[in-house]
Amino acid sequence: MRVAIKRSGGVAEYDVPDREYTVTVMQVLDYIYEELDHSLAYFRHSACCQGVCARCVVKANGKSILACVEKLEPGTRALNLEPAGNRVVRDLVIEKD
Repeated sequence: MRVAIKRSGGVAEYDVPDREYTVTVMQVLDYIYEELDHSLAYFRHSACCQGVCARCVVKANGKSILACVEKLEPGTRALNLEPAGNRVVRDLVIEKD
C-alpha cells in the first residue's frame, strides 16, 4: 500500500507491505514509525486505542477518522493522511481545544 502523509516539510510517501488481514490506520502508522521513519509524529495513547479519547484523529483520504479504530481492508492500495485540524503541533499531532 502506498501511504502519503502530509508533514510540515511537504508530503512524505511510504510503501507499506500489503496484508492479508484487516489492519487499523494506527497499525499502519506504527509500522511506518517502527520500520521506515522514526521521525514521524502521531498521537498514540496505549491506554486508549478504543476510540474513546479521540486524540488520534487524522484525515484519511479527506475524511476525519480515529486512527485507532478505522479499519483498512486487505487490498487497500493508497492512503492519504493529513492533520485533522488547523493547529498542527508536528506532522499528524494537533492541539485539541
